[in-house]
Amino acid sequence: MPTVQDILVLFQTTPALDAQPVAWAYYEASKGTGVQDLVEEGEPPYKSAMEAMRDGWQVIQMSELKHRSPGEGYDLGPLPYQTVLSKFNELQE
Repeated sequence: MPTVQDILVLFQTTPALDAQPVAWAYYEASKGTGVQDLVEEGEPPYKSAMEAMRDGWQVIQMSELKHRSPGEGYDLGPLPYQTVLSKFNELQE
């Protein structure tokens, strides 16, 4: 079987690799066309990006720390910090 790239995106409250994710997204190319529906998960697949790295995931992108002035407050919108990880797995049919 060929190997294909799976992607895991962890959304965190800080850019640290040991920060706990508050949301995540899987893009599992290794599942082939067998994916029928999205699975709702209550717990993140890893407690941090560091834990995922210890399981063989490689970091391909991480967020930088956003500097804020004291009176700036909070931004509304998408989660500002994310770590994108990659792992190659065999394609399942």
